[in-house]
Amino acid sequence: MLYDINRFHVLAFITWQFANYFAGQNIFGIYSNHVPKWKCGNDSQPTKDCKVYISCPKNKLIFVNPAFDSAAIEFDWICGSSAFYQSFFSQIQFGGLLIGTLLFGSLSDRFGRKPIGILVVSNGICSTFASGLAPNVTVLFALRFFVGLSIGGMLVVLCAWIMEVILPQQRMVVRGFFNWGWTRIALTAVCYFTREWRLASFTTAISLIPALLLVIFVIPESPVWLHSKGFKSRMILSEIHIAKVAGVPYTPVEHKLLRPKGLIETLRTKGMFKKLLVLWSMWFIVAICGGAIDLNSGTLAGDLYLNQLCFGVLLVFSKMLLLFVDTNFPNFKRRTLHQGSLIGTLICVIIMTFYTASDYHGIAVLITYLIGTAFLEYTWDACYLCAIELMETPSRASATGSCSLSARVGMILAPMLTHSNQWWPYSVNATVMVLGTSNLLISYFFLQESKGVNLDDVHVDDTPSNDSKTLEEIEAMVQKVRE
Repeated sequence: MLYDINRFHVLAFITWQFANYFAGQNIFGIYSNHVPKWKCGNDSQPTKDCKVYISCPKNKLIFVNPAFDSAAIEFDWICGSSAFYQSFFSQIQFGGLLIGTLLFGSLSDRFGRKPIGILVVSNGICSTFASGLAPNVTVLFALRFFVGLSIGGMLVVLCAWIMEVILPQQRMVVRGFFNWGWTRIALTAVCYFTREWRLASFTTAISLIPALLLVIFVIPESPVWLHSKGFKSRMILSEIHIAKVAGVPYTPVEHKLLRPKGLIETLRTKGMFKKLLVLWSMWFIVAICGGAIDLNSGTLAGDLYLNQLCFGVLLVFSKMLLLFVDTNFPNFKRRTLHQGSLIGTLICVIIMTFYTASDYHGIAVLITYLIGTAFLEYTWDACYLCAIELMETPSRASATGSCSLSARVGMILAPMLTHSNQWWPYSVNATVMVLGTSNLLISYFFLQESKGVNLDDVHVDDTPSNDSKTLEEIEAMVQKVRE
């Protein structure tokens, strides 16, 4: 079969997509903060003027054709000092995501992917459902913090887990076919059919139950993690389970184990610190720019759901296009992907700035926004690929974890940019242009090319581990386990 995909791999891909789907709560602020135009009485004109909102008696205030009953409308965080809650709704969640990335990543390294994976999925279901029951803003923000914790854990634990149980040639397939585009489509569908933030929270939580069943009953503990901890018998049982679910005969696999390095040891490794500085800047800048543009997309003119659906559909096909180009054009380099995507994003932002200056809100705004978002997603792909391919094998986990940490910091800051657009409409565009240009210069002068490298060869210390076993030894252990 294409890319050697079997039944188990399909179920693993679905689990990966569920993790991406839950991460869509990062942009739930598009809907939870949705506020249409308002008017004071039936005779006034629709407006977004906060002076009108504040001075108008509540019994005369009318929201004009609200597409979604948001938390912002229910809790009245629209104008005045309470308007800060719109950005804080996302910030508190991103804070939880930052802590969850560090906490659950470390726990999964110590206790295993499966138990921590079950924990984060269960917590995600419970906290998301409970947030829909929040009686006030304080309880809502506390529960959204736990939602963020679960997202951070799910992204770092489930994604690492799935990467360890699929084949190397399937990694680009996962990014190409099971991606953020489907997440935006699913989130749009949930909000379109529920039309209310509480019911949308309940629906999201319930729809995660199949993911919980998959991680409990289908996906076994990572053989890679078991081997790294010296649990050889459990590793073999895990591989036998995978073969059984896949419907293929079990074939022993020879594992090569390299001693993992922590972040401090990685930074002391020759040449690693310079690479990480470049990667940290790439991840931070694309996170703050992408987060701000995503959250700001809810303010676009036109139908809220149609706009978001267009984003999702475009991202799905753009990811497939990237997979095709990467597979069939060996000369399409990582530097080309990153720098070309940045240039495309900057051009779109410049065009959007002219639209804002001329107060134009036609269809060209949506088209430009869509193209810019696709370029940003390509930039994300370049960041992920470069982080994996530039880091030596023993340092890859800690190095990519530090990159993810820098991205989380950027995501925490992103809602502030969106909120600042209320005072200066060029806030998001100006910040993206400044940061994007600086990132382009950093990439041009310092980013190393990495396409086509053998990941097992990207390391400094080639000392073989005493724990590596020959196929004959593994086959003997298999026989012992079966007996």
